[in-house]
Amino acid sequence: MNNKTPFCCLMLLGVFALTANAQGYSEKNPYIYSVQEVEKEGFMLLVNKTYRLPEGFVPQNLERADTKLRCERENMFLNSTALDYLEQMFTAAKKEGIDLIFFDGWREESLQRTYYVNKIAEKGHSLATTLVAPPRGSEHELGLAADILSTAHRMRDGHFALTATGKWLIANCWKYGFILRYPQNKIEITRFLFEPWHYRFVGIDEAAKITQSGLCMEEYLLKK
Repeated sequence: MNNKTPFCCLMLLGVFALTANAQGYSEKNPYIYSVQEVEKEGFMLLVNKTYRLPEGFVPQNLERADTKLRCERENMFLNSTALDYLEQMFTAAKKEGIDLIFFDGWREESLQRTYYVNKIAEKGHSLATTLVAPPRGSEHELGLAADILSTAHRMRDGHFALTATGKWLIANCWKYGFILRYPQNKIEITRFLFEPWHYRFVGIDEAAKITQSGLCMEEYLLKK
């Protein structure tokens, strides 16, 4: 993978929100990427309820994370390039007195399906689908999403954004190629509730542009 995504490909995949209905794509009838499309788009691939990964997809270049940074458990993985930048972010945060914990990274499709089904059983379909992505519709399956919390706050909830760690991450993540993927003011577009712990690696250049624009990833790709 690389973060030098061809502009024409970004245009093709970015025009999703306004054209999805016209093309017949929706959460119930999603577009399914080919493996070739996934590999071509690299760090800027849009994965959500409408645009999903191919069946059985396993990303390349996964690397075990607990050899480089503090993790919630063993055997956690992330794309190797994303992990290198995440390690830099953890180091920078530590120097400022912020103790980060890598809580979740790459997930297999079967695990994502289990999370999804269990959440629906617990919360009901309408609420559950704003909390957990369907199988093949989660960025965690792409290997580019990192759930990050702190030693002082280990709960994935909205209150994390009010902590010193949450504020630091929101302000500094872009310097290391990550974006806050599901902002509080973009729920109607992302179709997910605010997740101040969920960060997506897109590369430093794109992270800076997305952050400066104030747009979520869906809006940013559409605008390009």
